[in-house]
Amino acid sequence: MAQVKKKIKNGKFSKTFKIIGIICIILMIIFFIFLGKLNVLPGLYFGIILGVFFFISCLSLFAIFKFKKGLKIIALSILILIGSISMIGCYYLYHTDAFLNQSFRNRKSSYTTVYYLVSAKESTLDDISSISSSIGYYSASALMEDAMKSLRSKSGKEFSFVPYDDVITMFQNVLAQAIPVMLIEQTNYNLVFDINKDLKREQFKVIDEVRFDTEVDSEVETTGNKFSIYVGGNDFTNSLMDFNMVITVNMDRHQVLMTSFPRDYYIPVAGFDGKRDTLSFMGARGIETNRKSLEDFLGIELGYYIKVQTHSLVRLVDEIGGIEYCSDISFKTTHAKILDDYNDQHGEKMYVTKGCHHFNGIETLTVARERLAFPDGDRQRQKNCQQIIKAIFKQLLSTNTITNYNNILNSLNDLYQTNIPREVITDFIKETIDGANWEIKEQSVNGTDGENYVHLTNLRSYVMNPDMNTVNAAINEIKAVLE
Repeated sequence: MAQVKKKIKNGKFSKTFKIIGIICIILMIIFFIFLGKLNVLPGLYFGIILGVFFFISCLSLFAIFKFKKGLKIIALSILILIGSISMIGCYYLYHTDAFLNQSFRNRKSSYTTVYYLVSAKESTLDDISSISSSIGYYSASALMEDAMKSLRSKSGKEFSFVPYDDVITMFQNVLAQAIPVMLIEQTNYNLVFDINKDLKREQFKVIDEVRFDTEVDSEVETTGNKFSIYVGGNDFTNSLMDFNMVITVNMDRHQVLMTSFPRDYYIPVAGFDGKRDTLSFMGARGIETNRKSLEDFLGIELGYYIKVQTHSLVRLVDEIGGIEYCSDISFKTTHAKILDDYNDQHGEKMYVTKGCHHFNGIETLTVARERLAFPDGDRQRQKNCQQIIKAIFKQLLSTNTITNYNNILNSLNDLYQTNIPREVITDFIKETIDGANWEIKEQSVNGTDGENYVHLTNLRSYVMNPDMNTVNAAINEIKAVLE
């Protein structure tokens, strides 16, 4: 410092300092280019910040070149501070921009369907190449033509197929080796053993499988400042949609309405001539089936969707430092604190006392899965998921995210897929920065317990028949937000 003062006093101010000052100005310019491209600041705020920074920077740079003595050091210190802030800001803005580009853009939705080739355990068949005779299949199975095509492509063979009108009869015939092998959708195969206890999984073997992707065009244009979003949650099975919600947003009035639907809600399946299925089982046919089915059922436009991978919830909650969950009752979970498995016999259960608790990721997932521990079953689970979403949103808006910003963005990327355009998100952020006080309301629909055909088969299982009084009341609330 003494040497610097001596140079200033002798009029020998180093050109290095002038270069440093210019570099700081350049960093500031780059920062504002990034900020402008991100487009999350209201125009007035952007103009004020830009004006203040440029005024102070130009004044400081002028002081470095023209003023003498101590003012030069003060001016240089100010520019270095501005340059440092700009450099740090560029880091965060760059990663935010990359995240928004990757996560919020119009895209096509696709889902993978898996069909199993199944024989009796005692059969000598061991893979697709060993099949030389007829293959059984359920005649009303969705996408069976695609499965047969994939089977021919994989094997290079032509097969003869035997249709069955009854899934259980087909299983019994395979077990008796009246027919050597059957082609059946993965989820239907697993469902049979849950419904028919006379059939045992150990009596059969999966000798091979075929997979094929179905692509659905889900690209949409921005739908204005009032819109509804379908949110579906897959657990690790990646086929059942266990969480179903419609989020309705009014950007003008800063209102958000979350409407939850039980997983076993029994409604017509879009594109299947009025046949009904549960929202959970519809998930095997991709999120577009759930979105369009709820859109038709409610009579409202659901242009956007968000597909949440609930197993990624663990990482996100841990990255944001956990969330607060409050329960009106004490309960013990039937699910264990384990990830990507339902083998609850060997894991630790949670005992949640009445009141508020701070949960980490695996604890949050365990509670989000839970339904059997509650008198209201899945209805309470939907309410818990609403509370968890609000708690995560609150944490994301806190200052705690700054220190772990990049990891949180990576966690969010793994958490969901969506067709929401980037400008919808940036407008939401802009409104929030502008001081919007978002009014968040919750509602759910109800129904009566029943049993009916599921998974578009002749298999019968538990369903919840919609209570249209609660459905119509929910529709009226949604439409009120959209007005």
